[in-house]
Amino acid sequence: MRTTVLALLVFFCGVTPSASWTAETRIRMVDDAVKLMPRSLRTLLVTHREALLRGTLEPMATEGGPEHAPGLLPKRAAEGSDRLVEAVDSLQPFGQIAGRFGALAHTIADAGFPPLAAGEDGGGHYTHFAKFVEQRLDRFPLVFYGHGDFREQPLDRAGYIEQVLARSAENDRKIAAVYARAGDPPAATFFDDRSVPFAVGSLSYSRTVNDIVRIWLDAWNRAHGDLGRTPYLKLPPKDIAN
Repeated sequence: MRTTVLALLVFFCGVTPSASWTAETRIRMVDDAVKLMPRSLRTLLVTHREALLRGTLEPMATEGGPEHAPGLLPKRAAEGSDRLVEAVDSLQPFGQIAGRFGALAHTIADAGFPPLAAGEDGGGHYTHFAKFVEQRLDRFPLVFYGHGDFREQPLDRAGYIEQVLARSAENDRKIAAVYARAGDPPAATFFDDRSVPFAVGSLSYSRTVNDIVRIWLDAWNRAHGDLGRTPYLKLPPKDIAN
């Protein structure tokens, strides 16, 4: 499996993301999201990590295409979530299901990338920001905001992604102001660990992982998946797996 994952990285690291997270960043996001899944789902996603990552990374081959336009992301996330539920309900092979988890994570992460959410073509600036985030991943603390109330009612996936896009667009305005002053190529003095881009990158990373977790877990719950041993989730006694 490690050889296959490395092969995926070699291929997709060659894709220049003008308005998207890098392959390394996407893999870290998905791996962090998996850690916050119920034990049964976590075990299956770890077992089928190759399929999960393939589903996450393959859409990068068409990055910048019309299907990645921010206006389409709410609908794509809702449809991807519904297809995932159908795949689980129809007992499709879990390798295929893991791929759907990955594809859904890709769509969610697209919405969380500030430049893409703004719907602007930042060219080299946004490629720079994507690489900047990748290079700082080890310095970003993962902050978990909780699982939400998905058990009370199904999540409005499209509405949720619209909120993510609004948040990301606001973050884009913050980093765009920095890039306007940083020059071309951007001066390193504008990108230290106390800078606005660092703060936006760190917050956007954590928020995107949280967004993946919430939409994944909502789908798993709608598919009647076992929620036992979900980190940081308190279950009623009758719902706790033995």
